[in-house]
Amino acid sequence: MSTSDFSGFMIFILVLSFFMMSYFMGMLVHSAWMYEDKGSMKKDSKIAWILCWVAGTSITGWMFYYGYYVNFLL
Repeated sequence: MSTSDFSGFMIFILVLSFFMMSYFMGMLVHSAWMYEDKGSMKKDSKIAWILCWVAGTSITGWMFYYGYYVNFLL
């Protein structure tokens, strides 16, 4: 039986932190985009929220991937 360096709790915390960071990154993108750049768009648009959360997930995913690349693959 081989053991892993990652416990179930550690993976849970990593996934939870990824989604929390993605959510707040999406809120930052939404506030910057809707309140500063797009005055003509409705601020409560569901499609705008979804696009901003996807952007937040993409930014956070890139940060997690780059951190993994720098720490483990170089």
